[in-house]
Amino acid sequence: MFFGCRDANVYAVDATTGKQKWSFANEGSWVNNTPLVYDGRVYFGTSIPGILHAVDAKTGAALFQLPTGSPVFSSMAVAQDTLYMGNFGGQLTAIDLKAQKPAWVFETEGAKQNAHAFINPDGSIRFEAVFRSPDLFYDDMVIAVDKLLSMGTILSSPVVVNDVVYVGSTDGNLYALK
Repeated sequence: MFFGCRDANVYAVDATTGKQKWSFANEGSWVNNTPLVYDGRVYFGTSIPGILHAVDAKTGAALFQLPTGSPVFSSMAVAQDTLYMGNFGGQLTAIDLKAQKPAWVFETEGAKQNAHAFINPDGSIRFEAVFRSPDLFYDDMVIAVDKLLSMGTILSSPVVVNDVVYVGSTDGNLYALK
């Protein structure tokens, strides 16, 4: 059994005994999605700065990592050696697992229209553009969340059916991608 945690680790636990097998440290970055297990590997995305990790399912040894552009909160899907991963910046990335690199990236309509106002050139979130006050009063938090969700954030898990990837977005759309 594998799970991520807000303590910036991913854990492997024996489902029968409950004993920890290994842990993988994410250098302070939370794991808010369900790790995906495929072909002897565990895949998971992190929050800030946004990294896709691939680790050995038996040992927890790092195999490879890729930047995701922004935090990953949604769980991933896999079909035919392609992993599909959404991010907070409104992008769905198809990753060729054999080549260990992105095959293509789709941007939601919300990302196309609004992400430029809240995303830095490196893909990280410009929090100073999101929060209007350093005091972080309740109203400021509500406004900030509304701004972030206007980017077409992908919080839902993609689903693959008959070579079509379906994913929902906070821009109010359900996307079907071939």
